[in-house]
Amino acid sequence: MIREVESRVIGESNETGEDDPVVNMVFRCHRHSDQRRYNAQTANEIAMVFVNSDGEPPFERNIRVYPLNHENTQQPFININILSPNLDPMAYPIFFPYGEPGWQPNWRCESYRGAQGNQSRVNVTMLQYKSALTAVRDDFNPIISAGKITQQ
Repeated sequence: MIREVESRVIGESNETGEDDPVVNMVFRCHRHSDQRRYNAQTANEIAMVFVNSDGEPPFERNIRVYPLNHENTQQPFININILSPNLDPMAYPIFFPYGEPGWQPNWRCESYRGAQGNQSRVNVTMLQYKSALTAVRDDFNPIISAGKITQQ
């Protein structure tokens, strides 16, 4: 699938007369790991590639999804905003195996009561949502148990 996307992007850049985009992929080994051990690959396709001058993912970004069987041939991809509630289940299917939506702007907290009994803060912030996801509870929490998977 990535080969199809690469061919399409190169074709589009040739049509518009722009330079081909430069993509870098870096594999870094932990210096304390056993270099004689070879791990089998777990996937045969790249999930996400960020291109930026300083190597960091840009904050203002949209995630582009290329479905395999897309009906619209004029636009063979779907853009998903980073504030979309569908982004977390797509990026982390291990943490959201049932596809439950993630945080979204203007998400209202219906049961919150302030100190004076009023609803002074009714919107759930992204920080509050992520804090609730990583809270220690009595039952199993896959996000807490994920270890290095959560370190992007």
